[in-house]
Amino acid sequence: MRLRSFVRINHQLKSVLHALSMSRVMGNSDFSERLTWPKAQPTLPSTVLGKGLLDECRQLAKPQVPVSLEKLMTLSDGFPVKFGTDNCRARTQPVGRFANIMQQVASAYPVIHERTLLLYIGFLEHKLQFGNSRERSLYQGMSLVAFVQRLLSKRCVWFFDSSDSYRLMDGSQGHEGFEAVGSEQEVPPLLLADVLSYDEIKLSALLYVSTHSEFINNGNRCNAGEVTQDKGSIEREGVIMGLIGARFERPNVMEYQDIIVSPSQNIEANGYGSDDSATPSRASDYRRLWRQFYEEPRDFQYTEVAADGKRFARVGPGCLIFDQLIMKKRYAISFDTLLLEAQGRAVAAGKPAYIHVVGIGLGVWKISEQQEQLFLESFEERLLALGDRLSHIAVVHFSWFHLQRVRSLHDGATMPHSGIRIRISNRNPADKLPTENMLPVVTYAWDGNALPGNEFWAGNLVGTSDPAAACSTLITELQNPHINVDYMCGQNLHIASLQHGLLHIGEYARRVTATTADA
Repeated sequence: MRLRSFVRINHQLKSVLHALSMSRVMGNSDFSERLTWPKAQPTLPSTVLGKGLLDECRQLAKPQVPVSLEKLMTLSDGFPVKFGTDNCRARTQPVGRFANIMQQVASAYPVIHERTLLLYIGFLEHKLQFGNSRERSLYQGMSLVAFVQRLLSKRCVWFFDSSDSYRLMDGSQGHEGFEAVGSEQEVPPLLLADVLSYDEIKLSALLYVSTHSEFINNGNRCNAGEVTQDKGSIEREGVIMGLIGARFERPNVMEYQDIIVSPSQNIEANGYGSDDSATPSRASDYRRLWRQFYEEPRDFQYTEVAADGKRFARVGPGCLIFDQLIMKKRYAISFDTLLLEAQGRAVAAGKPAYIHVVGIGLGVWKISEQQEQLFLESFEERLLALGDRLSHIAVVHFSWFHLQRVRSLHDGATMPHSGIRIRISNRNPADKLPTENMLPVVTYAWDGNALPGNEFWAGNLVGTSDPAAACSTLITELQNPHINVDYMCGQNLHIASLQHGLLHIGEYARRVTATTADA
């Protein structure tokens, strides 16, 4: 009897200690408190491989290739997929704008958050240690910029719907099958050598593209490439940036892995519930990679959490739990990148930026009605956190949002410290700005496994942000790695850093790896 009592008491003590530990991990504070993540200067790689990958980047320089519109047009003419409309191509623009377009070609680049760069390093290390033979063969000796080039160039032409409808560069079309890419079960045409795996699509959803561009019309969702004749009614050119939200259309892949807690996904066999002290397996090390990215001490098995009205909320059918904290951290990476990119562009232009913000992941990808609230809360938190780093941002205009007030964000508000003015009202991306001599910075909702325009290439020109942007600007050429080959490439990767601002990857690597002797 004494032994059974001891065992029972010992088990109860362990349960209490586990509950206290989980309480510390999940936090008991009101979730309405403002999140201050991420903070400046993430931890740099400490492994030989990780340090080597970053150190390689020190030798890189921005491309200095002379711009040839003839070359761009030739590559565009040879592109294997028909353009949804030719009005958005360089060759159909007025000859008097060609000099501007040449500058726009050279202004294009991919851009990521500095934490995403370190995530890419960790991913390559993970695959080289735990990957199968296909993966190890692919990633062996691959540099960071070569990996980014892969994320740009191996994506589908289009990729949409919950069925993963796709078209590849070789003309292959179909739906489904991407979960098997990179595994023993992969089948042509969806082979790791030719397309991105879902692990990579999740990473490419954190890779954004930015360029100056002509504005052909005001960019409304139904513009279909119609050319505005009254140029005084629109902004003639500006910066356009493709951002990518969280996609919850398919279970057990993409952000679903980090933000949704489900009975079938969040189990020990999938690596959930481990901490960094456990002996790693392929599954647990993959979870470690994402825990470290979000700076979370552990993730959870389904039996360890419950909807609490704070961090965790119940969503959808199937007893799913939505982690609102990780959702906000995912938003924060996108918003930091946007704000630091806009700041960098505005400084270079010598003009204050007017940022046009659209929802990302708030349409068919959405799983929780709380996401718009969390989106705006996170944006406010990043505006406050970045503060005086945003000296060249004048206005942030949230367009086509349902909520009119979230915390200190409302139409006409002014942010403390930075003085940034907030607008919340419906406008078109390239509508004439109320004040002259400002730099329009327009966002559109892109996809992690499609070329800029996405549905545009399937002939669907109206209704969503991606084809609307494609029809109203030159992004189908300028942000296309198969057409703007010299500038929209891994070699021209830019990094958004909280401490250093916006930098080319070479300059960023030189700064963060500088020794006392270098200084």
